[in-house]
Amino acid sequence: MNSGERIPVRKTGSRKYSYGSKAGTEIEMEQEELLMKKRWTYLLAALALTVGMCAVEPLAGVAAALEADAEGFVAGSCFLTAYPEDPHKGEADSFGEDLAGAGVVVDLYQVARAVKTPGYDTCHYELSSVYDSLDISGDEGQESADWKVLAQQAAAIALDGNAPDTPVEGSGASAGTRIENLDAGLYLLVARGGSMSAIADYRTEIRQKDELTGEESTRIATIANSGQYTYAFLPQLVSLPTKPADENGVISTSNPGEWNFDMEVNLKPERLNRYGSLEIIKTLSEYETMGGVQESATFVFEVTGILNEETVYSNVESITFTAAGQERVVLDRIPAMAEVTVREVYSGSSYQLTVPGDRTATIAAGAVVSVEFENEYDGRRTNGHGIKNQFVYDEAGGWNWYSIPAQDAPGNQGEPGQ
Repeated sequence: MNSGERIPVRKTGSRKYSYGSKAGTEIEMEQEELLMKKRWTYLLAALALTVGMCAVEPLAGVAAALEADAEGFVAGSCFLTAYPEDPHKGEADSFGEDLAGAGVVVDLYQVARAVKTPGYDTCHYELSSVYDSLDISGDEGQESADWKVLAQQAAAIALDGNAPDTPVEGSGASAGTRIENLDAGLYLLVARGGSMSAIADYRTEIRQKDELTGEESTRIATIANSGQYTYAFLPQLVSLPTKPADENGVISTSNPGEWNFDMEVNLKPERLNRYGSLEIIKTLSEYETMGGVQESATFVFEVTGILNEETVYSNVESITFTAAGQERVVLDRIPAMAEVTVREVYSGSSYQLTVPGDRTATIAAGAVVSVEFENEYDGRRTNGHGIKNQFVYDEAGGWNWYSIPAQDAPGNQGEPGQ
């Protein structure tokens, strides 16, 4: 190499590595290399990505030493398979067929390329321009970056509703599908419902408590829905390739052993109940009058919800009329997929159902399902009225009795909240 020949400059995103000319700058180049190696050492010692809501498991037998391509990046293709949950979970802890029916797909966002470190069987990262604000070296005095925090920061960039990043080719595949031909590097893994194409549909926030400190924080999460549950996933950073786990189960690029280019990831979703609403529609075709004076008529309904052979909802509701017509009441927060039975247990003192019998419906998540009753005047004049009773349990005071309208009887508390 001639004394005036310049070493090629490579720029990835906004991170630039340039050592100037060979002559007259050897000392500066060596100092720069030492500084970079120190920074790489912090990074390599830190890269343990088995925290949060996914676990990385390298596939046995798919391993090799690192080599560099013509541009200095780690050569070779990587592969990643992300399962909705650990397939080795016990049956009691597994979400099983319900999670499988949620249609989970996986998106990958390339945060950085892996660069082969000359003279070492190791690598460092060059951040893409989109994620250039991430500090993957960790704070001064710390041995590692906080990968949970970095994953959240990367997710905020990738899932920015105004200017989102574009997932890599092969994204959008069903969970459990092997994504092939990935460049070596650092990826943000995002799991979501396959039917949710807009970020606003699957991005959400959840509250989590730190098991060590007890502090709560709000985190970006993504969701997939089954008919009964919402599954929430924390976005995660995954390193490709990686090393085998150490004796503590920690996967780090600084571990001994060969590099694994084919990875399996077991997602760890949180499961949340979904709810729907029930609307009871009552039609009164004719109204009782006594000498031209109309008195209120109350109809009482008993509602029972059964899910997986267990009672998950039980309530009594009423509808009161002061004239012929139609009235309705909506009951909220009934577990989704519950089979509800609505029975009219009191039809007023002078009315009867036009179509006798109970009404049934299946609660749909995020929707309102309806059942209808119609009553007609039976010709009797009994001056009847109705009272709605509620029994509410209070941990401090036990069971309390409320009634609408309030009854003048021992133990009655009147309407709740008064």
